[in-house]
Amino acid sequence: MEVRDCADEPGFVLRFSDRDGTPHRIVLHSRRPCGCGCGGGWDERGAGTHLHNTLALIHAGLWRPAAPTPTARRRRRQTPSFERFARAWLQAKRNGTLGPSSGIADKTADAYQWALGHLLPFFGHLPVSDITPELCLEFKALQLRRARDVRVALAAGVDLRDRSGRRAKPLSPSSVKKLIDLLGTVLDEAVHDGFLPSNPARARRMRIKIRRPARSALEIDEFAALLDAATALDREARSTMVPRKLSLTTRRVEQLLQRGRRPSQIAADLTLARSTVSWHLRRLGVMSGQGYVARRVVCELLGRAGLRSSELCGLRIGDLRLDAPAGAHLRIRESKTEAGVREVQLSPALVDAIRDHLERLRAAHLPDGSDAFLVPSTKGTRLDTRRLRVFVAAARERANEARERDGLPQLPPITPHALRRTYVSIALVANGFDVKWVMGQVGHADSRMTLEVYAQLMRRVRREHGVNFDRLVREARAEAALLVDSA
Repeated sequence: MEVRDCADEPGFVLRFSDRDGTPHRIVLHSRRPCGCGCGGGWDERGAGTHLHNTLALIHAGLWRPAAPTPTARRRRRQTPSFERFARAWLQAKRNGTLGPSSGIADKTADAYQWALGHLLPFFGHLPVSDITPELCLEFKALQLRRARDVRVALAAGVDLRDRSGRRAKPLSPSSVKKLIDLLGTVLDEAVHDGFLPSNPARARRMRIKIRRPARSALEIDEFAALLDAATALDREARSTMVPRKLSLTTRRVEQLLQRGRRPSQIAADLTLARSTVSWHLRRLGVMSGQGYVARRVVCELLGRAGLRSSELCGLRIGDLRLDAPAGAHLRIRESKTEAGVREVQLSPALVDAIRDHLERLRAAHLPDGSDAFLVPSTKGTRLDTRRLRVFVAAARERANEARERDGLPQLPPITPHALRRTYVSIALVANGFDVKWVMGQVGHADSRMTLEVYAQLMRRVRREHGVNFDRLVREARAEAALLVDSA
């Protein structure tokens, strides 16, 4: 690999030979936009990784030269390139110029940016008016072929890496569909602005059918088993003070700890290093966060209140109203939808679980003020939503151990969102299928998801039809036997 200036533009030239000995040359440019199709924005590390992947594919017999980049036909009028148009569209979505809202969320913007990272290397240098149905179909075929090649290479043991040096992952059909959907959304604006007569990305041939994943929800007895397992795990994590001969400094640490001082504050008060305070705390048999695990309250809030993962992690103690005259509830101030900003009514059992959790926070010397997170990390900071999966998985594993001993079937694989669906299903039954009330509880903007769970419940009720059928046959047989006996 060599670094050189290509037409006053820095780039990286990759030279190599294929398995037949034919020499090849690939130029990767640092500057954006790039009209050669490499995508631009390359640095030395990314270029080296690309060369590594290419040689690995050649060794495995899976490499083939890239198809030539589509060239723009002669422009009839001055139009922006797709990259310029798409970046302007994204900025307009960020600041609220496009769309009914005041701007898209950061996560949505990141998802759009990820998709543009796949679209711009192919379409970026083209004028928007030169994008045709044939080019769109060629892009779809290219993405599906690349994903298939990566899957084959990984299955063959080829070590492929992305630009960041992480192990490469093939795009799933749903990810390719997201790329095509964003392409169609951007080109919708191009049609509106008069650069295209129609949207070439909306053609029927561009569709990708995605198999809808099965969305599970626990039965009521399964949910109860999960809560029991989470409670048992929390109970086991309680730590006790171990009496032993303590030094003067350790006793001073203990005194400050009993006054409610946090380890970082103790370190500042005693002018000690944080690691030294941690050592003394271990001598005392206690550590900030030790004995604090939130598996029970996480499962309770997901399954008894139907919170989203992000809503649960952002919930603060000041959002609780456990002693409100109108009934215990909590306030969701931030949500991914406007309907998600709401008040959620709390059941008595959930209130008890939250009170027990607050006592655990205080015992672990974690922040318990109104601005503190209700379910924090062991450092008192906002909990990552990925940790919720770990909590739920641990409770499921413990529940399955108990059910195996009792000869009961195992719980199905569940996620935090599956517990949200569990709440919807139980709440519908408990409230006489009051769909509107349940929608308000979980913050649904429309009733599609609620009605989908409702339909599943109706199918579950139909399981009794066969039992009723057999009961009628048995009753008829008994009546016939009575007639025979009487005759």
